[in-house]
Amino acid sequence: MKGIWEKTAEQISEVYQEIRRQKPLIHMIPNTVSAALCADGLSALGARPLMAVAAEEMAEITGQADISVVNLGQLNQEKLKAAEQVFTCAEEFGRPVVLDPVGCGASRFRLLAVQKLLALNWKGIVKGNRSELYSIQQNQLTREGIDTVAKRQLLSKVPSGRVYLATGQMDCLFWEDRKQELLRPYETREKIRYNIVGTGCLSGAVAGACCSVVNSSKQEEGILLAAAASSFGMAFALEQAGKESGYGSAKSALLDGLCRLSENEFQEWLRIREDRK
Repeated sequence: MKGIWEKTAEQISEVYQEIRRQKPLIHMIPNTVSAALCADGLSALGARPLMAVAAEEMAEITGQADISVVNLGQLNQEKLKAAEQVFTCAEEFGRPVVLDPVGCGASRFRLLAVQKLLALNWKGIVKGNRSELYSIQQNQLTREGIDTVAKRQLLSKVPSGRVYLATGQMDCLFWEDRKQELLRPYETREKIRYNIVGTGCLSGAVAGACCSVVNSSKQEEGILLAAAASSFGMAFALEQAGKESGYGSAKSALLDGLCRLSENEFQEWLRIREDRK
């Protein structure tokens, strides 16, 4: 990847229009806590979710899906075996994968499992908060559960063919030896009244949907565009949720926001933020 070229509102919104047009099949090894929200979110985008977890069917499922998203929440040996199958098969089929290393700094078992998957040969997105990505880069436990508590400095160096999407107050992309903070409104996180369970997992699912439809002569550039598009899309949806006063209505507004990403409203939202640079 040469670098993160300036993404126009048209480029980013086109990703979501393509999801609506192509209706990609998104295979996800989910976290059971957030599986329903991720499936609803993918459907809201216009994609077709397929939640499959059995290692015995991973080759068949990975082969027919447009992309696989591996969420390592509630990790056990059976889930790890299925994840290994996905990454191996995805490389054979020449398809990218999205990895969500949920809470990998919380226990030695989780961290070793994530490092094992990262050592495999595959391309795609690693979506995590700064605590999780710090644990990956430093091979060190943070003991922060699934949240980011302390401020962590991340390295810009990332293996070729992969993009690290660090989510938080200000999302940031890391690829090769470069990094780029993504323009997003600070009020998105600060003004949302409720911490809706599963939004981190949902971010990974959205990244998968975006990655499944990007077309580029260089796969790495498509992965970079998909990561950026997923960040902006989630920022828009979370902003809609932040306008609501109740937990249930905020959750509904979040899904409705994802549904509107293929419409002109989202493109205008992006343009306004471009003008603020």
